[in-house]
Amino acid sequence: MFSALALLLSTFQMTYGSYSDITLTSPTFVTTTGQTLTSLHIGQEIGVQSILTNHSTSEQKLTYLVQILNSKGGTEYLEGTSASMVANQSFTEAQVWIPKDSGTYTIQVFVWQSLSSAIPLTNVIQTPITVEQ
Repeated sequence: MFSALALLLSTFQMTYGSYSDITLTSPTFVTTTGQTLTSLHIGQEIGVQSILTNHSTSEQKLTYLVQILNSKGGTEYLEGTSASMVANQSFTEAQVWIPKDSGTYTIQVFVWQSLSSAIPLTNVIQTPITVEQ
């Protein structure tokens, strides 16, 4: 299933338009208790967190996705959470990743309509990071 998602994602990575009334913030990195991380290390639980907002006047179903690419462009991690947002609602969503190796990674966060309907609702936001020993 994840290989199919990665294939679909690679198709949408080149499309950076505005697709809906859903917005999300650039990711921040937090502990599992919500404290901001200033450095990232091997074996550490890293929450990749964004704030999602539904600017619409109606309910919106969505899936928040986090993909982490290694320095060669391979997918190290891909997870998502499905939710439903009422009109004008904002909430914070996070996925937890535990890096196994040090190095440079690219974090990608984005929102699709659902896993079964890979219709993008937001732009893909990419953030480079470095994981230390």
